[in-house]
This record gives sequence, structure tokens and C-alpha cells, in this order.
Amino acid sequence: MELKRYLKERKELIDRVILDYLPPNPPFGLSLYEAVKYSLAVGGKRLRPILCMAGCEITGNDYRLAIPIAVALEMIHTYSLVHDDLPAMDNDEIRRGYPTTWKRFGEATGVLAGDALLNRAFEVISEWDFDSERKIKVISEIGKASGMMGMVLGQQCDMEAEDRKDVSLEELKFIHKYKTGALITASIVSGGIIGGGDANTLSVLRRYGELIGYAFQIIDDVLDVIGDEKKLGKKVGSDIENGKVTFVTFFGVEGAKDEAKKVINEAKVFLKEFNENKRVPLEYLADFIVNREF
Repeated sequence: MELKRYLKERKELIDRVILDYLPPNPPFGLSLYEAVKYSLAVGGKRLRPILCMAGCEITGNDYRLAIPIAVALEMIHTYSLVHDDLPAMDNDEIRRGYPTTWKRFGEATGVLAGDALLNRAFEVISEWDFDSERKIKVISEIGKASGMMGMVLGQQCDMEAEDRKDVSLEELKFIHKYKTGALITASIVSGGIIGGGDANTLSVLRRYGELIGYAFQIIDDVLDVIGDEKKLGKKVGSDIENGKVTFVTFFGVEGAKDEAKKVINEAKVFLKEFNENKRVPLEYLADFIVNREF
């Protein structure tokens, strides 16, 4: 299966089922429910769910085993975007080509919609009918990646680095290891846990996830400089506008592209631990991350 078809089929699968994991309409407070649905339904690459399914698949198990966790990961990712866009954070008005959640429904509802998505994600995981031991490991993996030692920490560090000219490359890598990389890594590792991967398999998947997470952020920084707003579905140039030091600051545009390619090649080396046919989806995904349209 070629890359575009693979990504399209997996994305369409998540698009079809994700709203089914929401609770029924409440009798009151319907605007919260509408804000949550809107946030989930306005597009996105569905990269984290696809990584989760691929991580399950590489263990030799059916990727469909991982669908509930893939959905939960997309809910957490979407919550993070809803909150990132808030006036108190990045103050963005366009996301995926549409008005951001807070812009469409108001700032307070934007906050609550993000809260609702995060909590619903863990409800979905807890209600998942699966092996209890593996379920606890998945909860721990995703909880750490999205919380105080993961995505939330990275967001705080990112805000504290704004308008500072003394941010080192080491600090920048730390910020994005947590803000961007943690949930990407948790997605692929969670898939491996669901599939029953052994300690070595999970270790390889973790290193792969860390590397592609780093490459993903590098390319994000490049796209913020030279990307096409229509293709990206969001404003470009916001990093400079917000006074952020990025990987382009350190490497330049071409140097950043080269760094991302080097990291992706390193990630592919780790995949050689797996059967050639089984590792193809993860090689696809690595290529997708570094070759996103500029």
C-alpha cells in the first residue's frame, strides 16, 4: 500500500468513528457539546491515532484493537490545540482552515471544551473492554505524556521562553520533547502495549517516537516560515510574531530540513529490528513527517 492511500484510509477510519465516542446530547448546556464536536470534526491529519494503530500492527496484531485508544489520543491532542489557541496562550483565530474553537464559541466555552475533551479521553480508555494490565499501562503512558511531565510542562516552558533571546538549543529541544514529542511518543508506544509488545519492542518504538517527534517539530518550525497558509489551514509567521526561538533560528530553513531528514533516517534505522513487511507503515509515517508540503 502506498503512503497516500495508507494515510487516507486510516484517517477516514478515525473520522468515521470519533464522534461515536461522545456521550449523548445533554438536555442543557448544549453549546459545550457542540464546541467539542466542532473541535473534533474540523479536520486534522489524525497522526497520533494512526501512529497508535501502527504500533499495534507492528506487534503482529490487528490495528483495529487500538481504535478506542487512537480516538482517546486524538481527543487529547485536540484538547491541547483548543487550549493552545486561547487568547491567554497563542491567541490564534484560525485552526485547520476554520475559526478556532474559542473564536467560534467564546473563550470560556473554549476552555471548557478542552477540559471536556481531556476528561472524555480517559473515560473512553477506562470503559475500554480490554486486558486490565495492559489498560493500566496505557493509562499511565498517556497520562504522563499529556500532564505535568509531558505536554503541559512543555507548553509552560514554551510560554516562558517567549521574547527571550537566550534560549539555548538544549532548552528548545527540552521544550519540544515534552510539548510536541511526548504525545507522539505515547501514541506509538501505547499501540505497542495494546498489541502485547515485549520490552525490547516498546523500547524501539519509544526511541522511534522520540525521534519522529523531534523531526515533526522541526518541520513545523520550517512550515511556519515558508508554508502555504491555505494548505496548512493556519496562519504562518506566528512564531516570529510571538517572539519565539525555533529550530529555524538555530539551523536556518535549509539546515532545519537537513536536520529533520537526518533524524528521520536515524528513526528508520531503529525500525530494522522489525520484520521488513511489518515496519513499512512506520517507515511511511516517518517519510510523511519530513516531507509534509512546504
